[in-house]
Amino acid sequence: QFAWGALVNGALALAALAARGVGRSGAIWGWVLGTALFGLAGWRGFLMLLVFFVLGTATTKCGYAKKAALGIAQDRGGRRGARNAFANVSAGLIFAFLAVSTGHPALMTVAMAAAFATATCDTVSSEIGQAYGRRHYLITTFRRVRPGTDGAVSLEGTLSGWVGAALVAAVARGVGLVDLPGAAAVLVGAIAGATFESYLDAATHGRLRLDNELVNFLNTLVGGLAGAALYAFLS
Repeated sequence: QFAWGALVNGALALAALAARGVGRSGAIWGWVLGTALFGLAGWRGFLMLLVFFVLGTATTKCGYAKKAALGIAQDRGGRRGARNAFANVSAGLIFAFLAVSTGHPALMTVAMAAAFATATCDTVSSEIGQAYGRRHYLITTFRRVRPGTDGAVSLEGTLSGWVGAALVAAVARGVGLVDLPGAAAVLVGAIAGATFESYLDAATHGRLRLDNELVNFLNTLVGGLAGAALYAFLS
């Protein structure tokens, strides 16, 4: 599976580089991390990462000119680098490793899918909300704020993020990666992880000076753990 993963991810890395979805470092480390995920979780596990990447890249491009004018657009024309790859893939990769190295493969597989669903929910909600959200509110106080404010949410962005997470859960269920309770746990875990990030950003409001990539890793970790906890309860 690692050999197939290297070939598949090599082709996808070149395609993403040509499409300006990633920078050079993002392509290289995306290939490394994607190959590892494919080797550990197979094509069905890798599909979770692929769905996240496609949706995340597409929504980053949506309304990019408006986001750039507001100073809140993704750097380098929306091309993501190695730090973005590590932030959004590491938690899922950890859970994929635990799925094959512990006695709880089903539980850890749900956690892996939930981690990628969280990354999808967070990215889609942020990008769509910043581009098309009409009103933005601080999640802790519901005070109206400017787009791009730490911890700000919008109805349009929130619903879009939930749809993105639901799509990941549906794909996971459709290819047989998780069962029906697992798909529900993936969706709920994703919403919990994305909400955690918004609360963390709003509550600290920059006081902790947490790196954005570290926060992204933490929210995918929380989403994966929340999904696993719910699945354990449902099972």
